[in-house]
Amino acid sequence: MKIGNKNLWVILIVLGITLVVVIQVVRHFFREEERQIRTHIREAVKKEYPEAVNQLKAMYGLKPFDQPKTSVKPDAQTSAVILVHGLDEPGKVWMNLAPALVEKGFSVWTMTYPNDQHIIESAQFFLECIKSHSLAKTKNISIVAHSMGGLVAREMLTHPSLSYVEKVDKKELPAVWQLIMVGTPNHGSELARFRIFTEFREQIIGLFNEKYHWIHGILDGAGEAGIDLTPGSTFLERLNRRPHPRNVNMLVIAGTMNPWQKNEIEDFAHNLTVKLPEDTRVAVKEMENVLLSVSNEIGDGLVSVRSAQLTGVPLRIVQGTHLSMIRNIIADSQRIPPAIPIIIEQLHRTLPKNT
Repeated sequence: MKIGNKNLWVILIVLGITLVVVIQVVRHFFREEERQIRTHIREAVKKEYPEAVNQLKAMYGLKPFDQPKTSVKPDAQTSAVILVHGLDEPGKVWMNLAPALVEKGFSVWTMTYPNDQHIIESAQFFLECIKSHSLAKTKNISIVAHSMGGLVAREMLTHPSLSYVEKVDKKELPAVWQLIMVGTPNHGSELARFRIFTEFREQIIGLFNEKYHWIHGILDGAGEAGIDLTPGSTFLERLNRRPHPRNVNMLVIAGTMNPWQKNEIEDFAHNLTVKLPEDTRVAVKEMENVLLSVSNEIGDGLVSVRSAQLTGVPLRIVQGTHLSMIRNIIADSQRIPPAIPIIIEQLHRTLPKNT
């Protein structure tokens, strides 16, 4: 029996999808084993290419934002703001926020780290950077984190072995008085299973950097962070069992691609309830619940609103995708990403009395 070209392509596509599904199912049951294997591979590569390791280390760390020329000088009474990126971020996520903060008189710093490694490793590195940097003399700092960066910050602030609270009490570290998380998957993201596509994007962009080395794709982590981000991971379960960081004002900003906001859905359902017969109220309420559920689950396209929110932490929902709520896709666009005014408003709140 001869198979036509069209049927052959259909068979190949079905086989490909089946293979991906099988791989994901198998990985689900062996996540910790996979993470250990990935870490062993990375450590072996590091020993084999020490020069590339040193080259990559120089690219990471806490650095002042290379701000454009401005007449506005940083306000000495304003805390420093550290921007922490997320998974497989090639560097453009702060293209709109950082200049806006500089214009408002904030001292802005960017934190860059090997984003594919274990999140605990990134949190440890973040803590060491703050401690060894001149920012250690600053009384208070604020953190604005996008996506996985929020988990790195939370891990740094709450992991017992990192002893953040004790170090602050001993004046070894400045106090973090504010943490703003934008699109952070606090309860994981199913799309973390398919992070190979974002990793591919990051490495392609890296090719245009003259300091890029092909081995960087492994040295910045062997994908352990993607496993940490999977819903139900050991990392997320441990992190979310801990209390929120002490004396830190927290805010979650979540994006939604749903054209209707929660209050609009509720108003629409209320108007229907008033206008339609009484025996339709149950159906209207069910429709309202479905619309609200869909809005929460869609989220920003990568992180659902349900995953972003944390018990006891204020939540602000804005219209936009995982990226468009914090930055413009086109560099010369005059659009103001919706999360930026909220971030600036939050940062301008009164600093602690001991400042």
